[in-house]
Amino acid sequence: MSLTAAYSAVQASFWMSYCVAVSFAAVYLQGLGYSNAALGAVLAAGNLFGALLGPALSALIDRYDRFTAARLTPVVLAAQAAPLTLLVLTPPAGAATSALFALYIAFSLSVNSLNLKLYSDAAYAGAAVDYGFARGMGSLAYVLASVLLGAWVERASVRAVPVAGLALCALQCAAFFRFARRMPATGAAKADAPARGATMTAFMRGNRRFCVLLLGTALLFFAHNIVCNFLINITRNVGGDTGTMGVLNGFMAAVEIPVMLLYSRLFGKRSSASLLRVAFVCFTLKTAAVAAAPSVPLLAAAFLLQAPSFALYTAAIVPYVAASVAREDSAKAQSLAFTMTTVGSVLASVLGGRLFDTVSVTATLWIACAVCAAGSAIALLGVKGSGKNA
Repeated sequence: MSLTAAYSAVQASFWMSYCVAVSFAAVYLQGLGYSNAALGAVLAAGNLFGALLGPALSALIDRYDRFTAARLTPVVLAAQAAPLTLLVLTPPAGAATSALFALYIAFSLSVNSLNLKLYSDAAYAGAAVDYGFARGMGSLAYVLASVLLGAWVERASVRAVPVAGLALCALQCAAFFRFARRMPATGAAKADAPARGATMTAFMRGNRRFCVLLLGTALLFFAHNIVCNFLINITRNVGGDTGTMGVLNGFMAAVEIPVMLLYSRLFGKRSSASLLRVAFVCFTLKTAAVAAAPSVPLLAAAFLLQAPSFALYTAAIVPYVAASVAREDSAKAQSLAFTMTTVGSVLASVLGGRLFDTVSVTATLWIACAVCAAGSAIALLGVKGSGKNA
């Protein structure tokens, strides 16, 4: 098995787990009787903890040789499995369930910061890993998980969600060990690094324009997660049900796959900075199209814009950050870029839940569209460079 194939398994298992933890959170918690506001509070708590934990782990990796992504990943996966085990055994609702599901989300999210560092370590050691292809396989696996879990919940009950999450923890662990066995040694490369990574505060002071990009990205992903975190509300608003939501969720991921799988071939000679600019504009167009959709078919048509928005951003941001930020700060920078998607999810969870409870679904989506337009403008200001590697 090639290293790209092994890393594809890492990405696939992570995004399947992400689908269960985040995309089916609303289905699970609403099925237990949670209101949109209560659901939003759980999502916000889990995403906020995850947004803090991922960069904290990455900062440790950048500053201390004894901490590596390979050493921390099994620990975080074990921490992810613990609340899931208890969720399978606990009563169907209450404070314990809220806390456990929030912890499940947090540890699920933080795994991706370590996965990105695993990729960076392998690339720095000279290994040939096609990130875009591997990330595309992640989306393909997300489609599979979404469709199958949607059908399983419809036929059984929402109690299938934590069971699926627990099974996927085991799958992530197996994929990690398979990749780790094939990854070239990076200890010497790390020891030869020209400088120790900066503290988080010093990094942000020295990379102000990058921080502007992060701010804009957080607002973009507020709108993106208003749609993704509350997709069941949007689906029901146009006449669908849980099964329809699972299909739509899978369709969204499916349109991402060609862009990610073929990113290197289609856009390998293009500037990652220019591609990010295109993606930022398309985020706003997509949110507007979702808000305007009056039926399930037109909602599905709006999700075609997932390809030039989310998919293009996801494939371009990793090489853009690698080219724009010093190598010794790579773990922090990659983690922060991913964490902004989590910050957007926190904002969407807190504000979105209340909006869905107090105004119509359509009004909530148009508010999200306005925020998305502001985020696009700010993110465009934060992008620097126009060459192939920036």
